[in-house]
Amino acid sequence: MEKEKRLDIKQWKRFGSKHYKNNSIEPIDLIIEGGMAWDFAVANIIKYAYRNRRMSGVINVDDVNKIIHYAELLKIIAND
Repeated sequence: MEKEKRLDIKQWKRFGSKHYKNNSIEPIDLIIEGGMAWDFAVANIIKYAYRNRRMSGVINVDDVNKIIHYAELLKIIAND
């Protein structure tokens, strides 16, 4: 089995939205420091999965990519 590539938090943050990078402190840094990263990631996965329900019959690929993005954060947290 191929060894899984692991991201660290700095690598993970590169994929985040640019509008969060305009301030000296990114919201995710506050969330991590406050010990809320796990709940934050799970809540966002639920939000994007719920929003992306197949009510219209079309899968929103951007939402699926956001779910993957937050799942990667869970993996980083679990490996720390």
